[in-house]
Amino acid sequence: MFEQIVFLVFAVFALVAAIKVVTTPRISHAVLWLMSCFFGVAVLYLLLDSPFMAGIQLLIYTGGVAVLIGVASVVLRGAAREAQRRVTHSWPASIVALSLFLLMAWMTLELPLPEAPQAANPEGSLALLGAALVDPAGYLLPFELIGVLLLVLLVGALYLGKER
Repeated sequence: MFEQIVFLVFAVFALVAAIKVVTTPRISHAVLWLMSCFFGVAVLYLLLDSPFMAGIQLLIYTGGVAVLIGVASVVLRGAAREAQRRVTHSWPASIVALSLFLLMAWMTLELPLPEAPQAANPEGSLALLGAALVDPAGYLLPFELIGVLLLVLLVGALYLGKER
């Protein structure tokens, strides 16, 4: 019962933080709300007995991506103000977002949930994941491409933010 209450509290916390990310007019506040949302999701992973995913959520998303967005928002402060002035299509975007939310809610309530497969060796699953990430026939290429993509994004943000 206690775990269910904690789960509901952090699920609502993550949902409210996600809503605040898209409704907060200041970018710095939106980044803080994004980090809060990522933290709430990490706690949900812990409650679902997935400590590896919780650690990845904290290290990669909360620690890496949100900080990268924060640095980019500081570097691109002038461009962000200009883009904020040009936002005029909030009602159509809200209608599309609400429609997608209602569609996902309907699918969640109407479609049957699949049965979770039982792992044959749960203790060795982390070792299997690590081997798959560094195996050239596994996920090595997508893993490296994501690193290169993040590097290109950072260099692009610094190039756009430099004073001319």
